[in-house]
Amino acid sequence: MRGLVSVDAAGELASAAFDAAREVRVAVARGLAAVRTPVPAPLRPLLADPDPLVKAAAFAALAVTGCPPAYTGPATSALTDPAWQVRAGAAAALRAADPAEAVPALAGALADANADVRKAAVQALLAHRAHPEARDALATATGDSDADVRAYAARATS
Repeated sequence: MRGLVSVDAAGELASAAFDAAREVRVAVARGLAAVRTPVPAPLRPLLADPDPLVKAAAFAALAVTGCPPAYTGPATSALTDPAWQVRAGAAAALRAADPAEAVPALAGALADANADVRKAAVQALLAHRAHPEARDALATATGDSDADVRAYAARATS
């Protein structure tokens, strides 16, 4: 996988998206992000993968490749996934989505029980801090029970 990434071979990477090994599919998602595939279509099968670590890596890759409208809905829906890793990846994906759709979903994710999900939501909201609702959500997050979440949210005010 590293060799394919080093030569920006997105097509060859994508062809391994159906490999039986979870580790390979995770590496495919990360590799597609590393080569910054401008069209995230090769990530589509990984977003529906039954393995939560693969799905999480695919959503996180959208934060780098871009999260066009066709992917914003699935990312928003994934914020309710049972696996915290998927929820965190979905929050990261929304960093690259249209703020009008992403910000309300990310503001809701600030109530997640898992601190890693809340931290991912705050980091994504930082990308949308020009949006008034994002600034309000970040201000609320400065009172979070987790020190990392508070620290990332405080960046919005500095």
